Amino acid sequence: MGRTSLTRRGLLGAAAAGGSLLAAPAILRAAPASLTFPNSGGALQDAYRAAYMQTYTAKTGIEVLGAPYMDVAQVKAMVDSGAVNVDMCNLDATEAAVLAAAGLLEPIDYGIVDRNKLMPGAAGEHVVLVDFAALVIAWNTRSVPAGKAPKSWQQFFDTKAFPGQRSLWKAASQTLEVAAMGGGQSRDSLYPIDTDRAFKSLGAVRSDLTWWESGAQGAQLVLSGTVDFGAVWNGRVFKPKLEGAPVDYTFDGALLTPDAMVVPKGAKNKKQAMEFIANMIDAANQATFAKIIPYGPVNPAAFPLLTEEERARLPNAPAYKDKTVMQDSAYWAANGAKLIERFNKWLVT
Repeated sequence: MGRTSLTRRGLLGAAAAGGSLLAAPAILRAAPASLTFPNSGGALQDAYRAAYMQTYTAKTGIEVLGAPYMDVAQVKAMVDSGAVNVDMCNLDATEAAVLAAAGLLEPIDYGIVDRNKLMPGAAGEHVVLVDFAALVIAWNTRSVPAGKAPKSWQQFFDTKAFPGQRSLWKAASQTLEVAAMGGGQSRDSLYPIDTDRAFKSLGAVRSDLTWWESGAQGAQLVLSGTVDFGAVWNGRVFKPKLEGAPVDYTFDGALLTPDAMVVPKGAKNKKQAMEFIANMIDAANQATFAKIIPYGPVNPAAFPLLTEEERARLPNAPAYKDKTVMQDSAYWAANGAKLIERFNKWLVT
């Protein structure tokens, strides 16, 4: 994976061709000094840095630089323009599925990424799932009295019984699911999403709604009391709650949302990007990640490396099986483009 193997290949190639060993430095120079890695930032990037970015650098000498999250429209515009300036992206799995369906991603090189390490369904042709988060209802305990917080999406969208400012991710994926459940669609039959019901729910709370565009921002809105309650990824509020911040959350009705890794079509350092993804699914690294932020591993070999208490914090722990619903990436691959377009139009009407 690292520079040593590149040097050996360079030496062997030069020898086979009868050329000078002076060809080896040219191979070394071909390795990038750094990789650029858009992701959701904040607590998630902190966990990525410790578990994956620093460990990759230690193996290869290649620095991994974080960058702001890129959504479907941004990745599409970058690829369409032929000016791909990032190496790999962390995306919501449904957004990744939309990009894959549109032909905007490089195929995953499973000669480098060992698919045998992954749980069933995590290894796609163009997408690799790397962890399981959950979109949960969180609330500020200073502004919401004990026992008065919404514990279901129907309550979250009920402004009369639960008055106050609320927040949602400014994205079609995940937001349409919770809005549909807010309008009464059962989590046991969530797909296909009743989109008319979802948009009706969103319209009903529009005057009481604050949008967030990054996981860090979503958590901060609740922690600061800017909103009374909000849809937030569990890992963003777990540590603040543990440290005594005025926040709580529930896994009741939580939407399990896999994080995915993709390589945009035309990326200049594809091999190194694949090596980075391979490093992400290493069992020890996955366990390190889950210890820092409570998102479930996709490599089953990581679970024995966690304590019972650490496993119980994960949204895909057995204790929460009957309370949560898994997001359907296949549904979004087939329908995501039109749903994103409809959602974006709704935002500006």
